[in-house]
Amino acid sequence: MAKISVVINTYNAERLLEECLTSIKDADEIVICDMYSEDRTIEIAKQFNCRIFYHDRTGIVEPARNYAMEQASGDWILVLDADEIVTPELWERLKSYAQNPKPNFDACYLTRETVLMGKVLRSWRQSKCKRFWRKGVCTYSDKIHEMPKTHIGSDFVIKGRNLHLLHYHMPSISNFNEKTNIYTDFEVKRFVSQNKKMSVWKLIFRPMVEFLKYYFLKGGFREGIHGYIFARLKAHYKFIQWAKLYEKEFTDKNSHLLY
Repeated sequence: MAKISVVINTYNAERLLEECLTSIKDADEIVICDMYSEDRTIEIAKQFNCRIFYHDRTGIVEPARNYAMEQASGDWILVLDADEIVTPELWERLKSYAQNPKPNFDACYLTRETVLMGKVLRSWRQSKCKRFWRKGVCTYSDKIHEMPKTHIGSDFVIKGRNLHLLHYHMPSISNFNEKTNIYTDFEVKRFVSQNKKMSVWKLIFRPMVEFLKYYFLKGGFREGIHGYIFARLKAHYKFIQWAKLYEKEFTDKNSHLLY
């Protein structure tokens, strides 16, 4: 029988780790790759008999994901964040597919529902979330927020009623702002490597477009104040991206100035 290894990268993940692990507790193997947590993360992982490995903190998770997948022994890999929960229906579907896969369809996109401040935002679902594949088929790049690349076979999508991940996106707005500050530093490095340039148009209009996308096109207005807050936060993230790129370009050109 084909075996499934669930791979989870963690850092101070005690908030939801137990719920996450409970949702896949009968997996053939659970691999925890921890970045030297200072809370109860490892204690919780040991309660579920997880295989535990460690990786240096790099600020982003992608390099550690590749390392964690190398430690897995299963035929199929399910990658989870520590703040995600697999619905029972999805877990059963994944186990079934691993035993009876379609030829050449070796990497799967999963639907993910966002939970914001305790409320499931059902108006939009992130269907482009590649998380389940045959071992050796996919790897991550060293760039933040990029989908893993499929090297062999084709991608497919599992979707349907209750066939989704629940993503507890942020415990608080303060937490979102902390992550925004960390992630946008890496986004600026990616922009520079891609030779992207700052412009007033991008600084003004990209955040506006992001708000319109999440609030109107993706139906955030149906979620009341939660939808409005989430759309504004997504727009704020875009603003910080481009503002930091401007800051870097300006300081590089005016390095002789004192700040």
